[in-house]
Amino acid sequence: MSITARVRASGGEQGLLGLAFHPDFASNGYFFVNYTRETDGATVVSRFSATSNNTAGDPNSERVLLTIAQPFTNHNGGMIEFGADGYLYIGTGDGGSGNDPGNRAQNINELLGKFLRIDPDVSGNNNNPPYTNPPDNPYVGTAGRDEIYAIGLRNPWRWSFDRGGTNQLWAADVGQGAWEEVSIITLGGNFGWRVYEGNACTGLDPALCIPANFTMPVFQYANSGTPRCSITGGYVYRGSRNALPRGSYVYGDFCTGEILLWHNNTQNLLVDTNRSIASFGEDENGELYVVGLGGTIDRIMGNKAPADFDGDGRTDLSVFRPSNGRWYTIRSSDQGYREFHFGVEGDIPTPKDYDGDGKTDISVFRPSEGFWYIVNSADNTFKTQWWGQSGDVPVAGDYDGDGKADIAVYRPSEGMWYIIRSTDLGLIMFNWGVPGDIPTPGDYDGDGRYDLTIWRPSTGTWWTISTNDYAITTLWFGVEGDIPVPGDFDGDGKIDQAIFRPSSGEWYIRRTLDNGIVRQLWGVSGDIPVVGDYDGDERDDISIFRPSEGVWYIIGSSGTPVPARAWGVNGDLPIPAYDGR
Repeated sequence: MSITARVRASGGEQGLLGLAFHPDFASNGYFFVNYTRETDGATVVSRFSATSNNTAGDPNSERVLLTIAQPFTNHNGGMIEFGADGYLYIGTGDGGSGNDPGNRAQNINELLGKFLRIDPDVSGNNNNPPYTNPPDNPYVGTAGRDEIYAIGLRNPWRWSFDRGGTNQLWAADVGQGAWEEVSIITLGGNFGWRVYEGNACTGLDPALCIPANFTMPVFQYANSGTPRCSITGGYVYRGSRNALPRGSYVYGDFCTGEILLWHNNTQNLLVDTNRSIASFGEDENGELYVVGLGGTIDRIMGNKAPADFDGDGRTDLSVFRPSNGRWYTIRSSDQGYREFHFGVEGDIPTPKDYDGDGKTDISVFRPSEGFWYIVNSADNTFKTQWWGQSGDVPVAGDYDGDGKADIAVYRPSEGMWYIIRSTDLGLIMFNWGVPGDIPTPGDYDGDGRYDLTIWRPSTGTWWTISTNDYAITTLWFGVEGDIPVPGDFDGDGKIDQAIFRPSSGEWYIRRTLDNGIVRQLWGVSGDIPVVGDYDGDERDDISIFRPSEGVWYIIGSSGTPVPARAWGVNGDLPIPAYDGR
């Protein structure tokens, strides 16, 4: 269906801005749109009917529900969505320009700068208006427009209902010149604009700056003195894959392309993209997608692929050659080749995403000095950090859930873990293990944070303590002589316990998805397991590097072997083997 002739899209923030399907769309074929009218730029909310078994829309079926005059071209809001109560919610901007010159957001007789809530299920097509207002809307039966649900918004740009049982309405409101904010919109709430921007008094109406009279945002971030400039609201994550911390809020910034995560009252960088982030989406399983202004749609993935130097979500074939201190990588994105000199003989590769840009950073731990050396891929800056001593095992990972790897070591002689949190540079020291244990950290519970885990060869037992609630789990899986190879083989966002048995070339994997056991013959004695997601399907693949040949052998997660590929020589250290989960 095309309604191009009816829509004005020449202004910077005008166009077709919202689409919502009726909860009973399958039976009634109704869907609703929000657009700026070609003749004058006014906001129009209309209902249309689908045809052809609900696969196409009928442009002649338009029934205009609501028309709102717009004094300027910007700040149109535009998103519409049905709530769990069956009512249609409409987000409107303050009418535009700057600083809300008409003070419309605080005016209860105006529909601009508001959240509206209406019931469009009116029988017949001649009702005027063609909707009713829910009786508990705050201004029904009193002064003010009956359609109003909440007031005091500047330009709510993308919002959503939390599907996790609360149905809370989370909205991002684009700021003026100081703060971008996110609020939970409540019935009858006043969210401050233009008296407040975020939780700061604007000075436009100083006598009204009484915090108790307004609902302050859940959180905010600065848009002054920073490249960030315009928030795009997203969703509270409730996905079935546990790809992100459950209950965290995912959103973005239009100007920087950053996808951000609000979790445990902290703003974290999830990934830095080159997209102009216009919106987010959610599928039926609760997994999230990001929409770029140019028409791109990308799924937001949780666990980062090991050794992903180009940030395409796939593990790259890569080795470190101790004899010359060079890294050799084949990028999976374009099969391009990269050689980088970083390290000396005796260094241990510690490849992780330390800067949170979604790409693995080249890094090493030098046991002879106890120093870490890191090249941040985001800006090519060089970092050094003293942390550890000879005999320590580097176990870098995201233990604090901020999207960045933390520098960490496990000291076998003591069974102690020593971690520097990237969030606040705080130190964690924790006794978890005994001499002879092998550290196997990873996100075993799907909360977005690494858990302290060891595998005890003498008993074949895995011991895990959650960094979330300190819950302890144990599992017997493996025998002495096995090599632990944990990874997310079933794609549920949780690390599976797994072992490679060199004596027989067998892999044994315990899926967390269903507690099923997978046995796969793949490899021979002397092979090095190199678990990684080589095909980008968010499931780790069974794979080995054969030093005697310098060849990689990989089975895709579908169970189909991929062509073997030579990359490396005997003596090289395969990087995925050092970028465990």
